Amino acid sequence: MGKEVSKYPSVHTIRYMGNKTKLFDFIVPRLESVTKEGDTICDLMCGTSSIGYALSQRNVIISNDFQKSSSIVSEALLLTKTMPSLEEIHEDIDNFFEENMSHQFFNFFYKEYSDTYFAPNQCLQIDSIRYAISKVPRDRQSLYLTFLMSAMCKAQSTPGHFAQFLKKDSKRVQPLRRYDLLKLFYEKATEFQNIPISKYENRVFNKDYNDLFNEVDLKNVKCFYLDPPYTADQYSRFYHILETVCLYDSPKTSCKAKYREGRKMSNFCYKDSVYDEFEKIIAFAHKNKSSLVISYSNHGVASPEKILEIGKKYYNDFSLIFEDYNHSSHGSGSIKISECLIILKY
Repeated sequence: MGKEVSKYPSVHTIRYMGNKTKLFDFIVPRLESVTKEGDTICDLMCGTSSIGYALSQRNVIISNDFQKSSSIVSEALLLTKTMPSLEEIHEDIDNFFEENMSHQFFNFFYKEYSDTYFAPNQCLQIDSIRYAISKVPRDRQSLYLTFLMSAMCKAQSTPGHFAQFLKKDSKRVQPLRRYDLLKLFYEKATEFQNIPISKYENRVFNKDYNDLFNEVDLKNVKCFYLDPPYTADQYSRFYHILETVCLYDSPKTSCKAKYREGRKMSNFCYKDSVYDEFEKIIAFAHKNKSSLVISYSNHGVASPEKILEIGKKYYNDFSLIFEDYNHSSHGSGSIKISECLIILKY
């Protein structure tokens, strides 16, 4: 089973399905084996950017995800060049926070989500922190939004994701509803004070991978890393609340879970389209003269062996390796599965 090792930098940001921190010693050495120090690695579906950040002391990272919340976390981890002190953060946040607590200039969460994912006062705290973030310089907003999302993930009245919320009188959520979001925000800010900062000029994008291929110059990419969804679950359903706090666009909501309208859907979640998606990426990586490392699961919508067969059409140097590990199952315990790496070396 993979285990977290100190050789690679890691910082916890938000709860996220499929986070690869526990598999660093399985995945990262394979990415190192197909690149040299200073080479560019493109993380096509970065999630919480744990792999990109783990390599950010060694490689230039291009990080991408079509979820805004994921690109925000990537900006915080990969683009921050100078970490503001706690004193500076207090100067940025506190007065505006108190102003909004009193006057509710931002109140979407209070009006829309009270007694759902958070208690009413927690919702007003979220609005007030978000109001304060809107007032700070752009180069600090992603960092502060990451602190806020981290606080929200710790206090959420849910089974571990935002696809549904637990009843407000549930014994399980009573301690969660007492959390002070501003205190949690500063606890995360404190954790970030001494994290390693990349010396490279990394880039972060918030695009569908097809648009990334068409709109961004990727000729210098030596290796693409692909960690796509592997179940029928759409990530936009599990993280819609984080999208809303980042965009703060007062969306229309629907269903009991109050999902955002117009959520993005991934073709990797459907059996009738998943192999076409893999082939498009494999073909592009080969045409770009880049290696490609794919993380997948033996419990996925697609078969790792069939993905490898597609890879063999384009690459002569290929391998498929497995690592068993315990996978968290939406807050209901864990199951043993195998992580697969499909390595296509150019």
